[in-house]
Amino acid sequence: MDAFLQTIAHFFREGGFWMYPIVAASAFALAVSTERAYYYYVRSRVNAKAMLTQVTRLVRNGEAEKARLLCSKMKNPLAMIVESALWHYIQQETDQEIQNAVDEIALRELPKIQRRTHYLSLFANLSTLLGLLGTIFGLQAEFASLATADPSQKATMLAQGIAIALNCTAFGITIAVFCMIMYSVLGSKANTIIEEIDESSVRLLNFLFAQRRQ
Repeated sequence: MDAFLQTIAHFFREGGFWMYPIVAASAFALAVSTERAYYYYVRSRVNAKAMLTQVTRLVRNGEAEKARLLCSKMKNPLAMIVESALWHYIQQETDQEIQNAVDEIALRELPKIQRRTHYLSLFANLSTLLGLLGTIFGLQAEFASLATADPSQKATMLAQGIAIALNCTAFGITIAVFCMIMYSVLGSKANTIIEEIDESSVRLLNFLFAQRRQ
């Protein structure tokens, strides 16, 4: 383990100054990924089908207020939308007013689902460019030092210098790969949640409107 850590430290030192901005970009990317993963898989986690089944059963039994209170205890976006629809339904508002209330809550909550995920794409591009920039500056410094080097040592120095300079590019691309994987995974999860909310909202509204006409 110590040998591995020493290898990482040596790799980092050889990369030069530009390794630090890449580390900063990776730290921000990790923070965004962690926060979004918590929001998607913990805070927004809900079994939409089971929730709607329970809500519709309560409303059908004349317990709409109980269903609303049940939703109000949940803090995920779908529960907030359902709670709003039920509240306006209990107030005997028109179908259009209920629809408008649901649309209003959706416009407020749905953008929160995709918030900050686009930064992962930014950090992927940024870390790649910073890696290339570090390599370019590293090669410039290496070629400058070759001008005054012993001719017999130039080939060895050039090979070592190129290997060191490429550390920045390797590190930058590694971080970029991580960012793109997280961007794809979290973006897919966000789209799934939004589609689930849209479908569940339509099903609930159709049920409430049909229930009122009975």
